[in-house]
Amino acid sequence: MLKGILPILFMPFTPDGELDEKGLRQITQFELSGGVDGIGINGFATEAYKLTDQERERAVEIVAKEVAGAVPLIIGIAPGSTEAAIKQARHFAKYSPAALMVLPPATMDNGHQALVDHYVRLGQASDTPIMVQQSPHIPQYRHCGLPAEQLAEMAQRSDAIQYFKIEGPGAPERMAALHALIGELELGLFGGGGGITFPDELKAGASGVIPGVGFNEVFIAAWKAYGEGNHAEVMNILTRHQPLVDAVSGKGHEYSLHARKVLMQRAGYIDSAHVRGPTVAFTEHDANHIFAVADRFDLCIGQS
Repeated sequence: MLKGILPILFMPFTPDGELDEKGLRQITQFELSGGVDGIGINGFATEAYKLTDQERERAVEIVAKEVAGAVPLIIGIAPGSTEAAIKQARHFAKYSPAALMVLPPATMDNGHQALVDHYVRLGQASDTPIMVQQSPHIPQYRHCGLPAEQLAEMAQRSDAIQYFKIEGPGAPERMAALHALIGELELGLFGGGGGITFPDELKAGASGVIPGVGFNEVFIAAWKAYGEGNHAEVMNILTRHQPLVDAVSGKGHEYSLHARKVLMQRAGYIDSAHVRGPTVAFTEHDANHIFAVADRFDLCIGQS
């Protein structure tokens, strides 16, 4: 079972918006060298929603080759139908992912039960474990947030549904509610959102967190302390670094893309901090603020 710190990689681009394959390899190695417990690609943090099908495929090819079985690989997909989901699951199985992180079809609101049945059918057809992604804080997915009872129903109806990624406002409470319902089922519950509510998610029974790139030594240290039963140290680590997490992830997803990329560019891991448009404004003042907060801490990407 997946546990621990499982970052989703961002996609580096050249200044004119083309894939920076060298940069993707470098940030993959950066995260691996930091001791993460897994690597994910083609999530929101990857700007997967701004990539072509061919670019998403290329991203998986590159990362799978770099990871080379060193840690579990998670591949994100966002199919628009059950049939497309099954085809994508079978297609990406060749990369031997530990899980497919699957967003729900969101173009139409067909009701909650239709989404439950969608995931169950996918799970029944997939040889790869499924991670159900719940991200109702993202505008397109506001109507896709399912109550804990229906998430539990999915897992009870399909053995392949082994993980849930629950993020956005109220995520720790939703996670706790699901944890209380799953009984003896062995499921992995993960938060996201850049780790912004990780302290409360741990209290709710999280199996780890799925953050972004850049300063995961913070979460790795907290997770190690958690495994040792040192809950006071967990809170000390996370509380001390919360200003950085808030600065990077507290102003919305697109802002966080810029923030992480300028940090990694300054540290020399990518050549350009380009974020594909449309995106939010991110000024030199914003970058300097992110740098100032990061440099308060002893980080690999800092200049303290």
